[in-house]
Amino acid sequence: MAVPLRKMPADWEPDPAPTDADPFRFGWRPKFVCLPGGEVVEQHVPLTAEDLLDPELGDETLVQGGPHAKFSVGLFELLERHFEDDTGVLVTFDMKMIWGIPGILNPAPDVAVIQGAQDKDEARQVFDVAREGTRPCLVIEVVSPQYEETRRNDYEKKVEIYERAGIPEYVIVEPVFVRGLPVRQLTGYRLGPKGRYQPIRPDAEGRLLSETTDLLFGMAEDRSLVVIDARTGERLLRPSQIAAAQEAAEERARVAEAEAAHLRAELDRLRETLPKD
Repeated sequence: MAVPLRKMPADWEPDPAPTDADPFRFGWRPKFVCLPGGEVVEQHVPLTAEDLLDPELGDETLVQGGPHAKFSVGLFELLERHFEDDTGVLVTFDMKMIWGIPGILNPAPDVAVIQGAQDKDEARQVFDVAREGTRPCLVIEVVSPQYEETRRNDYEKKVEIYERAGIPEYVIVEPVFVRGLPVRQLTGYRLGPKGRYQPIRPDAEGRLLSETTDLLFGMAEDRSLVVIDARTGERLLRPSQIAAAQEAAEERARVAEAEAAHLRAELDRLRETLPKD
């Protein structure tokens, strides 16, 4: 029986692309054509939203541009740093997955966490599940909300793809910068006993727990994405955030030392005013 399409969140839906929309808004694929005179020229074939579900090496896609790229890269760097000392965990960015399952498209998730990778330092262009002997335990897609077609890919078509590919957990992060909010909502799925996706229920603070990675995904008061190590309760920080925190700590230490020096000087001054025996 066909898997029913999941409905996207109903509080806001992007407008369909106008009929005169840029045909290259999703990118292009090179095509080499031999002209009658024998000259070979390169032509650009526009990609469709369907092409993004099964990209080819050499596709020049535009969906990683702007805020989507900044957010996706930041999330990738955050998780890569968190798992950098774990030789058995590979974090990939925009890497095409080859499931080896007939009839299933092979997308390139924005971020994927893969446990049991044989060599995390191998220079891969694709991740071949059959050859590697493992598959992602967690896939994260960052929604590009300006395009209805790509948003529908993340909320509907990829849910079915990752379910059929046996991905234990799938998390969708939707940053809506056009409304002034860096993160708008989180949606998660986890494979149930029958191999079908069930929604991940948020905790009392609205956070989603990834059981395969022991990571909590939530939102801060400013609506920015927060990732927490559920085992320690510590928030994962990017290098820039760590540097800023260290700088703030050093500044607090300098202020505390200055105040201590001032108090010592004041104490010495008071001692000078005391009558001597």
